Amino acid sequence: MMISSGIAVPWAYAQKASTDDDVNGPGGLMSLVGIKHHPFSPSPANPLKIMEHPPAHILKFIGQKFARPSQSSGTLSAPYGPATIWTAYGFNSLGCAQTGTAWPSTALCGNGQTVAIVDAYYDSKIASDLSTFDTQFGLPQCTTSNGCLVISPSGTKSNSGWALETSLDVEWAHSIAPGAKIVLVEAADSSLGNLLNGEGTAVSSGAKQVSNSWGSSEFSGETSYDSYFSSPNASFFVSSGDGGNGVEWPAASPNVVSVGGTTLTLDASGAWQGETAWTDSGGGISAYESKPIYQDNFVSGNNRAVPDVAYDGDPNTGLYVYDSVPINGQSGWWEVGGTSAGAPQWTAISAIANSQGANLASVGTDSALYAAATGIPSGTPYASNFHDITSGSNGNCGTTCNAAPGYDEVTGLGSPQANNLIPYLSGPPTPSFSVSSNPSSLTISPSGSGSTTITISSVNSFSGTVSLSASAASGSATLANPSVTVPAGGSATDTLSISAPATSGKYAVIVTGTSGTLTQSATITVTVPSIPSAPQNLVATGGNGQVSLSWQAPSSNGGSAITSYNIYRGTSSGGETSLASVSGSTLSYSDSTVTDGTTYYYQVTAVNSIGESGKSNEASATPMATPALSVAVSPNAASYSVGTKAQITVTVTSGSQGVNHASVTLTVTAPNGSTSKGSSSTNSNGQITFSYSIGRHAPTGTYTASATASASGYTSGSGSATFQVVSSSTRK
Repeated sequence: MMISSGIAVPWAYAQKASTDDDVNGPGGLMSLVGIKHHPFSPSPANPLKIMEHPPAHILKFIGQKFARPSQSSGTLSAPYGPATIWTAYGFNSLGCAQTGTAWPSTALCGNGQTVAIVDAYYDSKIASDLSTFDTQFGLPQCTTSNGCLVISPSGTKSNSGWALETSLDVEWAHSIAPGAKIVLVEAADSSLGNLLNGEGTAVSSGAKQVSNSWGSSEFSGETSYDSYFSSPNASFFVSSGDGGNGVEWPAASPNVVSVGGTTLTLDASGAWQGETAWTDSGGGISAYESKPIYQDNFVSGNNRAVPDVAYDGDPNTGLYVYDSVPINGQSGWWEVGGTSAGAPQWTAISAIANSQGANLASVGTDSALYAAATGIPSGTPYASNFHDITSGSNGNCGTTCNAAPGYDEVTGLGSPQANNLIPYLSGPPTPSFSVSSNPSSLTISPSGSGSTTITISSVNSFSGTVSLSASAASGSATLANPSVTVPAGGSATDTLSISAPATSGKYAVIVTGTSGTLTQSATITVTVPSIPSAPQNLVATGGNGQVSLSWQAPSSNGGSAITSYNIYRGTSSGGETSLASVSGSTLSYSDSTVTDGTTYYYQVTAVNSIGESGKSNEASATPMATPALSVAVSPNAASYSVGTKAQITVTVTSGSQGVNHASVTLTVTAPNGSTSKGSSSTNSNGQITFSYSIGRHAPTGTYTASATASASGYTSGSGSATFQVVSSSTRK
């Protein structure tokens, strides 16, 4: 049965794990109810062999082609894209951008930071999947070639459930902190031991924030592994799990920020309208971890409470994810939720804060978040830093399972108001300035000159004198003014004049601005073009009174756009002279000034602003007249009686030879104008015989039999003949 790509997958697929779960037996990597949260009893002999699970929930498969859902009146329907989430949580009010400039850029949120994501198994499609996602939503391309994406695999085995998790984590970390570099650490499998080793790899990569969308039930002795999430330089974010009330590890570790899930509602413009606790959000009181100091004024009792914060996680208000690794035979766009969605996005929040002067790391990140909740449940700064989630539940266990004003064990402190929380975490912004160039790239003829405008802009109310200098890799560059004065919140400009070298190539000119200890720079790319290389793969095809030419563009345009192609023709090899010229966007030409039977030779050159290339390969063709078909129509009698049959033979020839396999259509027209048609092909003698039945009540008079014939390599032809139909009495 053929299944349409538009068929929705009800809720979630169950993916069989490659290794048995030490708690639940052979298990699904994704399920509706999630992992049971009861602590291990008895504790596993070797916890490092526990097979962890990613809490990603698939609501439905959308299709291989991107599609938007229909919108409900007054609300915005899921799945949500990056721009929608960006607006919903207030990122659009920050002073940095999500789109509009290529990576890397100081304008992008999270610029200069590294986000590490620890997942399991090898996802061979993640680079291309991220590129598809970025293209669809207009995000800066994050690729291995531009250095934005670094993939650190430790195995080659793939797993479709973890591939979806990887796509979710990478695509949405990049959506929120598009300026950050992403290091994807892929453990060889989902065993706890290999994933914990990935934490060390993540920190050694230079990441100041690490995302972990995986976990399993708590076990005695888990506290001895908390040290894997302790670093003076990095903070760790972990999904709380998708099994409803109950606690997972490492979400229970006091060294991590545990992220729960909500159901997010937006108005028709995409603005935040409200959130409730997601039914399957993991949360509760740890069986083994002591209450950390940062929870002293928020949690009663002596044990660690989970989660710390929350984010949209309900798959019914899920996110677009692109994953080309097939799940149950389907690949492409999905609507996905789970606490997996929140962990990488909270990690991105940390990256933006750190890029703006915060110094979040390890336990200090939790301390900073709880400090930002001072005044809970209705005072400041809590009321401006967090959305307090006060309704909904994740089970039937009383107070612990219910969302409530202030901190609760379902949604933690709540979801972020990023426009206020990030500046609060970052502290007062450091005044600085930026240096930019318009245009940022120039094409200048050899030994020619050009200019560009340099703009020095105030950042965070910077004001003062900025000294400027320019250096050129080749040629020379001169600034009109050695320094400019920049007003607070404003900008100043200077003119950079560039003299290009005589030698073609690409050269960098760097303009550096200095004010005290601050140094910023901009790079201008100068292209000095040369003549293009020759056009490629010229092909000539002869026809009737014409030769058709086609070719491919040069492998290099010399740094300047191809403006035209020149076509050369001759009647001897190597004897080509100028024939015609076509535009630079045209890669074909039809030469109709030829004589059939004569062989012609051709070459093509490319022209840019610098000059003409060398000639292409030589191609030749001989135009030939197309032979015509002759068609003869021969009834087997001059007249027929009504109620009889006429045998009509059609003969197709060219010259004196019959044409085999010619397509013939015979049309018989009666005296009253009615017609009958038949079609077939000729035999090796060029003939085909049609049988025409004359009805008993057929009109008498003159009938016309007309035939048309066509065959490859010939001009079609036609012919006709007439015959009489008479009544039976007349025939006698």
